[in-house]
Amino acid sequence: MNVTKRSARPTGALILAPRRDLCLDYANTLAWRGSAPSESLHNLPDVVQWCASAGAPLAGAIEHSESWTEQHPAEAAVIFREAIALREMLYRIFHAIAVGSRPKESELSQLNRALHLAPTRNVLVAAGEGFGWRVEEAARLTTAPTLLASVLWSAGDLLTSVQLARVRECANSKCLWLFLDESKNGTRRWCSMTACGNRAKAHRHYARVKGG
Repeated sequence: MNVTKRSARPTGALILAPRRDLCLDYANTLAWRGSAPSESLHNLPDVVQWCASAGAPLAGAIEHSESWTEQHPAEAAVIFREAIALREMLYRIFHAIAVGSRPKESELSQLNRALHLAPTRNVLVAAGEGFGWRVEEAARLTTAPTLLASVLWSAGDLLTSVQLARVRECANSKCLWLFLDESKNGTRRWCSMTACGNRAKAHRHYARVKGG
C-alpha cells in the first residue's frame, strides 16, 4: 500500500532576499553627516515604516506598531535606541571600507552579536518569480535585530561579496552618503549627479569664473 505524506503547511514569516545594499540605505537614514545631519528616524514606528517601504519587515513587526508603541513606551524606546545604535555601527563599518580602511574588530563583533540575535534564515521557498526566506514567527517588536533582520543579513552578504570593493562614499564632504557603485568602470564619485554631482560642477564653474 502506498502512503502519501502531506507536506506540512509552511509556518513563519516569508522575507524576500534583501538587496545587498539595503544596509547602506539604512545607514543613510541619517543624511548630510558631514555638515548638518538630517535625521529621518525619530521613533520606533518610523523604523518600522522604513522597513516596510524598503520591503524588509518581518510579518508581525509592522502590524499595529503605533498602538504597540503607545502601550509599551519604555520597551519601544529601548528597541528604538538599539535600532539607531545598529545603524551607526553599520555606517562606521562601511564608511571604513569606503575610504580604504578596515572596520574595527569591535564593530564586527557588534554586527555578529546582532546577527546571532536575528531570526535564522535556513529555509528557502519560492516567492513569485524569485525566492525568499522562511523564518520563525518571532517577528514582533521584541528586539532591534529581529526588526532589522533583513538589514543585518544584507550587511553580512555585502561584506562577503565581491561587490564590497564597490562600496563608495559620496565625494561631497558635506554629504558622505554611502552607495554601491554599479557603474561600468567603477569610478562613480557622487551619491547622485542630480544632487551632489551637479553641486560640485556648479562650484567648479563658479570658481573658474571668479578666478578668470
